[in-house]
Amino acid sequence: MEAASTGRVRETILSRKPRKNSKQVAGLTVLIVAAVSVAAWLNGSALLPTLAATGQATFELHEYWRLLTAIFVHADLLHLSANILFLGVFAYLIHGYYGFWGFPVLCLALAALTNYLTLTSYPPHTSLVGASGLVYCMAGFWLWMYLEVERTLSLGKRFLRVFGVILILLLPTSYEPRVSYRAHGIGFALGALAAAFYFKRNGEWIRAAEVWEIDEPDEEANEDRETDEAKEDQTEPSPGNKWIH
Repeated sequence: MEAASTGRVRETILSRKPRKNSKQVAGLTVLIVAAVSVAAWLNGSALLPTLAATGQATFELHEYWRLLTAIFVHADLLHLSANILFLGVFAYLIHGYYGFWGFPVLCLALAALTNYLTLTSYPPHTSLVGASGLVYCMAGFWLWMYLEVERTLSLGKRFLRVFGVILILLLPTSYEPRVSYRAHGIGFALGALAAAFYFKRNGEWIRAAEVWEIDEPDEEANEDRETDEAKEDQTEPSPGNKWIH
Protein backbone atom coordinates (compact mmCIF):
# COMPACT_ATOMS: atom_id res chain seq x y z
CA MET A 1 0.00 0.00 0.00
CA GLU A 2 1.35 3.43 -0.95
CA ALA A 3 1.13 6.39 1.43
CA ALA A 4 -0.88 9.34 0.16
CA SER A 5 1.16 12.39 -0.67
CA THR A 6 0.22 15.70 0.88
CA GLY A 7 1.18 19.21 -0.08
CA ARG A 8 0.78 22.91 0.50
CA VAL A 9 0.62 26.06 -1.59
CA ARG A 10 4.10 27.52 -1.92
CA GLU A 11 3.33 30.43 -4.27
CA THR A 12 0.29 32.42 -5.40
CA ILE A 13 -0.10 35.35 -7.77
CA LEU A 14 0.69 37.58 -4.77
CA SER A 15 4.12 35.92 -4.47
CA ARG A 16 5.18 37.55 -7.73
CA LYS A 17 5.96 41.13 -8.61
CA PRO A 18 3.09 43.37 -9.73
CA ARG A 19 2.75 44.44 -13.37
CA LYS A 20 5.58 46.62 -14.64
CA ASN A 21 3.38 49.66 -15.21
CA SER A 22 1.84 49.58 -11.73
CA LYS A 23 4.08 52.33 -10.38
CA GLN A 24 3.20 54.57 -13.30
CA VAL A 25 -0.54 53.96 -12.82
CA ALA A 26 -0.31 54.64 -9.09
CA GLY A 27 1.84 57.72 -9.60
CA LEU A 28 -0.46 59.12 -12.29
CA THR A 29 -3.50 58.55 -10.06
CA VAL A 30 -1.91 60.41 -7.17
CA LEU A 31 -0.76 63.21 -9.44
CA ILE A 32 -4.21 63.74 -10.98
CA VAL A 33 -5.96 63.78 -7.60
CA ALA A 34 -3.41 66.21 -6.16
CA ALA A 35 -3.51 68.47 -9.21
CA VAL A 36 -7.31 68.68 -9.29
CA SER A 37 -7.45 69.37 -5.56
CA VAL A 38 -4.86 72.16 -5.75
CA ALA A 39 -6.65 73.67 -8.77
CA ALA A 40 -9.89 73.65 -6.79
CA TRP A 41 -8.24 75.41 -3.85
CA LEU A 42 -6.84 78.10 -6.13
CA ASN A 43 -10.21 78.58 -7.82
CA GLY A 44 -12.43 77.54 -4.97
CA SER A 45 -15.33 79.85 -5.70
CA ALA A 46 -15.82 78.32 -9.15
CA LEU A 47 -14.22 74.90 -9.45
CA LEU A 48 -14.92 73.30 -6.08
CA PRO A 49 -18.73 73.66 -6.23
CA THR A 50 -18.66 72.44 -9.84
CA LEU A 51 -16.86 69.21 -8.97
CA ALA A 52 -18.49 68.44 -5.62
CA ALA A 53 -21.41 66.03 -5.41
CA THR A 54 -24.65 67.01 -3.68
CA GLY A 55 -27.97 65.28 -3.42
CA GLN A 56 -29.72 68.14 -5.16
CA ALA A 57 -27.33 68.23 -8.14
CA THR A 58 -27.27 64.45 -8.45
CA PHE A 59 -30.88 63.46 -7.91
CA GLU A 60 -32.79 66.57 -8.97
CA LEU A 61 -30.58 67.95 -11.73
CA HIS A 62 -29.30 64.50 -12.79
CA GLU A 63 -25.65 65.61 -12.84
CA TYR A 64 -24.40 62.10 -12.23
CA TRP A 65 -20.91 62.92 -13.43
CA ARG A 66 -20.38 64.60 -10.06
CA LEU A 67 -20.27 61.14 -8.47
CA LEU A 68 -16.89 60.72 -10.18
CA THR A 69 -15.51 64.26 -10.16
CA ALA A 70 -16.08 64.53 -6.41
CA ILE A 71 -13.50 61.78 -5.92
CA PHE A 72 -10.70 63.92 -7.34
CA VAL A 73 -11.19 67.08 -5.27
CA HIS A 74 -10.49 67.56 -1.55
CA ALA A 75 -11.54 70.19 0.94
CA ASP A 76 -8.03 71.05 2.14
CA LEU A 77 -4.46 69.77 2.44
CA LEU A 78 -5.20 67.72 5.55
CA HIS A 79 -8.06 65.99 3.77
CA LEU A 80 -5.85 65.25 0.76
CA SER A 81 -2.94 63.96 2.84
CA ALA A 82 -5.24 61.54 4.69
CA ASN A 83 -6.14 59.83 1.41
CA ILE A 84 -3.23 60.22 -0.98
CA LEU A 85 -0.86 57.61 0.45
CA PHE A 86 -3.47 54.85 0.72
CA LEU A 87 -4.78 55.74 -2.72
CA GLY A 88 -1.33 55.30 -4.26
CA VAL A 89 -0.62 52.04 -2.43
CA PHE A 90 -3.94 50.38 -3.30
CA ALA A 91 -3.78 51.61 -6.90
CA TYR A 92 -0.33 50.02 -7.19
CA LEU A 93 -1.47 46.71 -5.69
CA ILE A 94 -4.86 46.29 -7.35
CA HIS A 95 -3.71 47.33 -10.81
CA GLY A 96 -0.51 45.35 -10.32
CA TYR A 97 -2.25 42.04 -9.58
CA TYR A 98 -5.75 42.39 -11.05
CA GLY A 99 -5.10 44.65 -14.01
CA PHE A 100 -6.89 47.51 -15.69
CA TRP A 101 -10.35 46.11 -14.92
CA GLY A 102 -9.49 45.89 -11.23
CA PHE A 103 -8.17 49.44 -11.12
CA PRO A 104 -9.20 51.93 -12.34
CA VAL A 105 -12.40 50.54 -13.91
CA LEU A 106 -13.99 48.49 -11.13
CA CYS A 107 -12.76 50.61 -8.24
CA LEU A 108 -13.90 53.91 -9.75
CA ALA A 109 -17.32 52.42 -10.53
CA LEU A 110 -17.60 51.23 -6.93
CA ALA A 111 -16.54 54.66 -5.65
CA ALA A 112 -19.21 56.37 -7.75
CA LEU A 113 -21.82 53.96 -6.38
CA THR A 114 -20.53 54.63 -2.86
CA ASN A 115 -21.03 58.38 -3.36
CA TYR A 116 -24.52 57.78 -4.75
CA LEU A 117 -25.60 55.65 -1.79
CA THR A 118 -23.98 58.03 0.70
CA LEU A 119 -25.77 61.07 -0.72
CA THR A 120 -29.14 59.38 -0.27
CA SER A 121 -28.61 59.59 3.50
CA TYR A 122 -27.65 63.29 3.59
CA PRO A 123 -29.67 66.50 3.19
CA PRO A 124 -29.88 67.68 -0.47
CA HIS A 125 -27.41 70.56 -0.10
CA THR A 126 -24.65 68.57 1.67
CA SER A 127 -21.47 68.53 -0.43
CA LEU A 128 -19.48 65.32 -0.72
CA VAL A 129 -15.85 65.51 -1.85
CA GLY A 130 -12.70 63.40 -1.52
CA ALA A 131 -11.24 60.02 -2.38
CA SER A 132 -11.92 58.36 0.96
CA GLY A 133 -14.89 56.42 -0.43
CA LEU A 134 -12.63 55.17 -3.21
CA VAL A 135 -9.86 54.29 -0.76
CA TYR A 136 -12.22 52.22 1.38
CA CYS A 137 -13.64 50.49 -1.70
CA MET A 138 -10.10 49.55 -2.67
CA ALA A 139 -9.30 48.43 0.88
CA GLY A 140 -12.36 46.19 1.02
CA PHE A 141 -11.56 44.71 -2.38
CA TRP A 142 -7.89 44.09 -1.65
CA LEU A 143 -8.39 42.59 1.81
CA TRP A 144 -11.14 40.21 0.67
CA MET A 145 -9.03 39.10 -2.27
CA TYR A 146 -6.09 38.59 0.10
CA LEU A 147 -8.22 36.22 2.17
CA GLU A 148 -9.17 34.27 -0.93
CA VAL A 149 -5.81 34.22 -2.71
CA GLU A 150 -2.93 34.10 -0.21
CA ARG A 151 -3.13 30.40 0.61
CA THR A 152 0.54 30.16 1.49
CA LEU A 153 -0.73 31.09 4.96
CA SER A 154 -3.42 29.38 6.99
CA LEU A 155 -6.87 30.94 6.97
CA GLY A 156 -6.45 31.92 10.60
CA LYS A 157 -3.24 33.83 9.89
CA ARG A 158 -4.87 35.56 6.93
CA PHE A 159 -7.79 36.67 9.06
CA LEU A 160 -5.41 37.90 11.74
CA ARG A 161 -3.48 40.03 9.25
CA VAL A 162 -6.64 41.46 7.70
CA PHE A 163 -8.03 42.28 11.13
CA GLY A 164 -4.75 44.00 12.04
CA VAL A 165 -4.84 46.18 8.92
CA ILE A 166 -8.43 47.18 9.61
CA LEU A 167 -7.76 47.90 13.26
CA ILE A 168 -4.55 49.89 12.76
CA LEU A 169 -5.11 51.66 9.45
CA LEU A 170 -8.82 51.85 8.67
CA LEU A 171 -10.70 52.39 11.91
CA PRO A 172 -10.83 56.03 13.06
CA THR A 173 -9.09 57.00 16.28
CA SER A 174 -11.18 60.14 16.83
CA TYR A 175 -14.45 61.61 15.62
CA GLU A 176 -14.42 64.41 13.04
CA PRO A 177 -17.84 65.90 12.20
CA ARG A 178 -16.78 66.76 8.63
CA VAL A 179 -15.69 63.18 7.84
CA SER A 180 -18.24 60.95 6.12
CA TYR A 181 -17.78 57.73 8.05
CA ARG A 182 -20.81 56.25 6.34
CA ALA A 183 -19.00 56.65 2.99
CA HIS A 184 -16.11 54.69 4.50
CA GLY A 185 -18.39 51.89 5.65
CA ILE A 186 -20.40 51.74 2.43
CA GLY A 187 -17.22 51.81 0.34
CA PHE A 188 -15.56 49.02 2.30
CA ALA A 189 -18.66 46.82 2.12
CA LEU A 190 -19.06 47.36 -1.63
CA GLY A 191 -15.37 46.63 -2.21
CA ALA A 192 -15.51 43.38 -0.27
CA LEU A 193 -18.73 42.32 -2.01
CA ALA A 194 -17.24 43.11 -5.42
CA ALA A 195 -14.15 41.07 -4.54
CA ALA A 196 -16.31 38.06 -3.68
CA PHE A 197 -17.98 38.22 -7.10
CA TYR A 198 -14.65 38.93 -8.81
CA PHE A 199 -13.08 35.85 -7.27
CA LYS A 200 -16.07 33.69 -8.15
CA ARG A 201 -15.68 34.77 -11.76
CA ASN A 202 -11.85 34.67 -11.93
CA GLY A 203 -10.96 32.09 -9.30
CA GLU A 204 -10.05 29.45 -11.88
CA TRP A 205 -7.06 31.31 -13.34
CA ILE A 206 -6.05 32.57 -9.89
CA ARG A 207 -5.93 29.02 -8.53
CA ALA A 208 -4.22 27.77 -11.72
CA ALA A 209 -1.33 30.16 -11.02
CA GLU A 210 -0.60 28.53 -7.66
CA VAL A 211 2.61 26.54 -7.17
CA TRP A 212 2.28 23.54 -4.89
CA GLU A 213 4.95 21.85 -2.80
CA ILE A 214 4.25 18.13 -2.50
CA ASP A 215 5.37 16.41 0.68
CA GLU A 216 7.05 13.06 0.04
CA PRO A 217 5.47 10.11 1.89
CA ASP A 218 7.29 8.86 4.99
CA GLU A 219 8.94 5.61 3.83
CA GLU A 220 9.56 4.29 7.34
CA ALA A 221 6.02 5.01 8.44
CA ASN A 222 4.77 3.36 5.28
CA GLU A 223 6.76 0.17 6.00
CA ASP A 224 5.46 0.06 9.58
CA ARG A 225 1.90 0.44 8.34
CA GLU A 226 2.35 -2.40 5.84
CA THR A 227 3.79 -4.63 8.60
CA ASP A 228 0.80 -3.93 10.85
CA GLU A 229 -1.60 -4.72 8.04
CA ALA A 230 0.21 -8.01 7.34
CA LYS A 231 -0.14 -9.02 11.01
CA GLU A 232 -3.84 -8.21 10.94
CA ASP A 233 -4.25 -10.39 7.84
CA GLN A 234 -2.64 -13.34 9.68
CA THR A 235 -5.11 -13.11 12.56
CA GLU A 236 -8.20 -13.08 10.36
CA PRO A 237 -10.24 -16.30 10.68
CA SER A 238 -10.21 -18.87 7.92
CA PRO A 239 -13.56 -20.03 6.55
CA GLY A 240 -13.38 -23.27 8.58
CA ASN A 241 -12.73 -21.70 11.98
CA LYS A 242 -15.54 -21.32 14.51
CA TRP A 243 -15.53 -18.09 16.42
CA ILE A 244 -17.36 -17.53 19.68
CA HIS A 245 -18.30 -13.95 20.70
